Amino acid sequence: MFRYRLSTPPSSPFARFKKDILVWLEVEYRDQRARLQFEGPTPIVTDARRTLSKATGYRGREINVDGTLTPLDLHAAMSSDVMQPFNPKLVEGESVLMLRSPPQLTAEELTRSFASRFALWLVSALPGPVKVRSYEWEHLLGGLQGTLFEWSFWRPKYPSGQEAASALSVPLAEALAHETARIKDVYERRPVDQRLVPPSLAPEEAREVANVFVEALDTAAPGDDGAAALIVRLHEKLLALGLMSRRQA
Repeated sequence: MFRYRLSTPPSSPFARFKKDILVWLEVEYRDQRARLQFEGPTPIVTDARRTLSKATGYRGREINVDGTLTPLDLHAAMSSDVMQPFNPKLVEGESVLMLRSPPQLTAEELTRSFASRFALWLVSALPGPVKVRSYEWEHLLGGLQGTLFEWSFWRPKYPSGQEAASALSVPLAEALAHETARIKDVYERRPVDQRLVPPSLAPEEAREVANVFVEALDTAAPGDDGAAALIVRLHEKLLALGLMSRRQA
């Protein structure tokens, strides 16, 4: 449960009644979606719904009071200027903001999902690298945070980093070949000296690339700062492998 208490705004025609209302989501995790529920006098609820629809949610998302929201969206909306006349107070579920939904994929499905993401980053996101604070940066940052969370469930299945890299290497090579063919124009527009990997990887090369990802994700710090540092570290370590220069030699 993620619940707020709102007070009647002083400017409201109903301010003299000094009635509170409750707004909540029936959720356990911060990324779980649910419909808003309200409790309180109808006129005040109507006013709160109308005002809430003018607020923005997490990362600037629009608020649809008739649709579904996440706790992150509701928290951002309640923190916005437009909701301050209601003096919103979080009365239940502060811990929800710290909890993400556990992944529903099997270990094998997660392995292939990681491989696809890593291949896409190698081809279109990490080379460059993307401009800090751009839309692409924020998108990559969010993807890395989600990956780190899923990584915490997948990684313990492999006792060593080498075993984890071995599990990733074959699907990573397959995914890289697919991505370089699917978005060939993106890959080929990159100057050769900015390409992190060739379009196809030999088995030993795939293991080296997989090992970079394993080591980097294993040591990444939590939060936005940790994900941002991880972007830079991955780019540096992949460049240091020198796979493109080996091919040119």
